[in-house]
Amino acid sequence: MKKLLIFFIFLFSGISNASSSEFEWEQILKTDEGNIFFIDKNSINQKGDKIFFIKMHEYSDFNDYGEKSSIIHHEVDCKNLKFKYLTDFYFKLPMGEGEPSFVGNEESEWIEVKDDTILKVLVSYVCN
Repeated sequence: MKKLLIFFIFLFSGISNASSSEFEWEQILKTDEGNIFFIDKNSINQKGDKIFFIKMHEYSDFNDYGEKSSIIHHEVDCKNLKFKYLTDFYFKLPMGEGEPSFVGNEESEWIEVKDDTILKVLVSYVCN
């Protein structure tokens, strides 16, 4: 538990002071609605049978909270096609620029990756 807490402190301090330009974003998918999904190629990290990665979502329009983008840390179980949300950062500016307007530190439960979804595309990318 202590190691996990140290990991999140390090993770938050690193991302809150970093602009998204410091990542190595690769565009993975653009929807018909104009939402764009990127993965930081440098963040893909395998530990045991799990893979960790960072995703950026550039919204086609501002959401209900006035946010234009998010950067989310995920954990993936490639064998069982499940994922978790680890830490979420939401931004008022495009492409994860500026200071986060909201940070969610609550780790989600495991979520099944469904066929024909955006997450399926992203998980397939990091698992292969």
